[in-house]
Amino acid sequence: MTELLDGSVEVRGADPATPEALRTEAGWRRVERIVTRWVVDTDWWRRPIRREYLRCLLAGGECCEVYRDLDAGGWSWSRRYD
Repeated sequence: MTELLDGSVEVRGADPATPEALRTEAGWRRVERIVTRWVVDTDWWRRPIRREYLRCLLAGGECCEVYRDLDAGGWSWSRRYD
C-alpha cells in the first residue's frame, strides 16, 4: 500500500544531494540505502518544476520517497510504502 505525503522534511548529510538521515514523526531515521533516484523537469510552458526524487530505505525497513526542489533547494515528502 502507498500513502501520499505532503510537507517539508528535514535532511542530514554531508552531500546536500544525498541524505544520510531523515526526520520522521518518530525522530531521526538513518537512510540505509537509496534504492533509486530520478529527475522530473516539466511544465516549462507554465511554472517550471525541477525536482530530484529519491526512493529511500530507512533503518527499520520503512521505504519512502522524498524530493529536492532543484531551484529552491528544499526537501519534501512524496510518499511512503509499506
